[in-house]
Amino acid sequence: MSKRRLRPWPELQREMVSSTARAFGTLYRRFLAASNEGYAARGWSGVTMAHVQFLSETDEAGTRLTDVASSLGTTKQYVGKLAKDLESKRLVTLVVDPRDRRAVLAKPTERGRSFLQDACEIRTELEARFLGRLPTARALAFVDALEELARATE
Repeated sequence: MSKRRLRPWPELQREMVSSTARAFGTLYRRFLAASNEGYAARGWSGVTMAHVQFLSETDEAGTRLTDVASSLGTTKQYVGKLAKDLESKRLVTLVVDPRDRRAVLAKPTERGRSFLQDACEIRTELEARFLGRLPTARALAFVDALEELARATE
């Protein structure tokens, strides 16, 4: 800990409450909650954005779990747990990679394809709802800035 002057607590609180980081977090949580509500409304219980992200990184012919973990920027252990959950929900099948019997491939099922299609439709609806609260020019500028920021922070 450095020997700098400690700022008053109310000042620190005001700074954090009005930060851009908090706005990002708030929008993300609201988007996740609305997504989960959308999945449930279509009959998909117990699925989350994590399942959508996993399926989005999975090829129809199958994808190694290590490749999914790398694409998502997370651990193999977490992806392994998520894969077993997806398999229990019949959204993927897990098979041994015929080219390397030590590796496991996740393949989307027809049920998984149906869920991902619903998730895409829900995402489109939510993006329109969230961005529809802004004038068109500001919404387009926001999307451009967000995509630029995402690329710049890779």
